[in-house]
Amino acid sequence: MKNTFGSFLKQKRQEKKLTQKGLAKNLIVSESAVSKWEKDVAHPDISLLPKLSEILGVTEHELITASVDNKAREEKIQAKKWRTFSMSWSLFFYIAYGVALIPCFICDLAINNGLTWFWIVFCALLLAFTFTNLPKFIKKYKLIFLPLSIFLSLCLLLGVCCLYTGGNWFWVASLSILFVAVIVFTPIYISKYKVFLKIKKFNDFISIAIDFVVLNLLLFVIFSFTTANGYSYNNWYLTIALPIVLAVYLFLNILLLVRFLKINRLLKTSIILFLIDILYFIVPFINVDNINIQEETYKINIFKANFYNWKTELPMANNIHCIIFLAIKSLSIMFFIAGLIRYFKRKNKV
Repeated sequence: MKNTFGSFLKQKRQEKKLTQKGLAKNLIVSESAVSKWEKDVAHPDISLLPKLSEILGVTEHELITASVDNKAREEKIQAKKWRTFSMSWSLFFYIAYGVALIPCFICDLAINNGLTWFWIVFCALLLAFTFTNLPKFIKKYKLIFLPLSIFLSLCLLLGVCCLYTGGNWFWVASLSILFVAVIVFTPIYISKYKVFLKIKKFNDFISIAIDFVVLNLLLFVIFSFTTANGYSYNNWYLTIALPIVLAVYLFLNILLLVRFLKINRLLKTSIILFLIDILYFIVPFINVDNINIQEETYKINIFKANFYNWKTELPMANNIHCIIFLAIKSLSIMFFIAGLIRYFKRKNKV
């Protein structure tokens, strides 16, 4: 049987060991008013509900519905446990960072009469802080500010390490991290935020274009770094890296255009596999997939495959490349035939 408001009020009053007179005194009403409420003859004014629920230790919703909301109470308990855990988690890391920093500060100062490697430790802990504690402080635009904070902290750590070691590799390292971040977050930002609404449908093309620009910047910086340190040869950026990146960039854009074709998926897959095969055929001719035998360089050529000869390095490489090329080509033909069969079946049904 469902509780009435009066019976629920009486039950909760008795649980709190309050008399009708005591409850009336707390609410500044007459004892007879409380008696009428419990007999369901009358109901309290709505302005009294917040005070009444507080005295009885129930929510206003429970008071109005005359029932205990166990689900809401459980959620409240779980929320309290989570807040306690979150505070303990944050406090643990604050103490850990302090325990790590203070001895390092004292030791570096005592041994080196100044702060040297201490700044590496400090920046490393700052980077750790962006993962463990900073997310709690960022309330809005977390997807923007948190990755940005991590990136800047990591760059700061790399910069301090570069200065400490006397190196000149900072830009190579930081641009490498930027390239990874651009690959991951550019399509997410374009699809998520309204500011990019007009270009959202071109997300794939724009993301790949930005990746292409950042990758070329990274490769150029690496080329400049290796040239400055005497490790570069044959202007590899212009002769090898740029042609390959450009070929892959154009290839990816062509693949994206395939999806707009008004054909079934089997035919689309066939076209994609055909294009992959073309790219796989072209790449060995860009001076990157060569075999060096007795100080002479031989270019891999799938047309010179000899499946009777697997003993030496060059024929083996030719054979393996030829098998991969033919396997992709065979899959492309199979999907093309299957796609044509499906196309004509649907056309006949119409």
